[in-house]
This record gives sequence, structure tokens and C-alpha cells, in this order.
Amino acid sequence: MKVWTITGFEGRWPVGTAAVVVAESPVTAALFLNNELEVHGLPRSAFPDDFQEMPTNQSLSRILCNGDY
Repeated sequence: MKVWTITGFEGRWPVGTAAVVVAESPVTAALFLNNELEVHGLPRSAFPDDFQEMPTNQSLSRILCNGDY
């Protein structure tokens, strides 16, 4: 499995959004996140090209949403 991050999908309010998904590919990550968004009454607005893989073979951090909108 791989770790994927995404920002900028459509959320409940007009502020930044961010998510982390564990999946084999960005296509599968988009499917999982869109299903979760739909459960919460939000539009299926995550696209595979919007995901970034987060390497798990090294220590690192990634700011997904810094509060600046």
C-alpha cells in the first residue's frame, strides 16, 4: 500500500481541504476519498491527478493545508 495526500477538493465550507488516503494507486485513492466525501454529503471532487504520493521509506513531513485561504 502507498500513502497519498491531496488538497483542494471541494469541502463543506470555502476554506482549504486536505486528506490522507492509503491505497495502491491514485485512481484507487480517488475512488476511496470520493466514496467518503459522498458519505458526508459532499461532492465527489477528488481526481487521481490531484494526489501526491508520500514516500514511506524516509522520515518527512508535508503541510497539507496551512490555514491560508
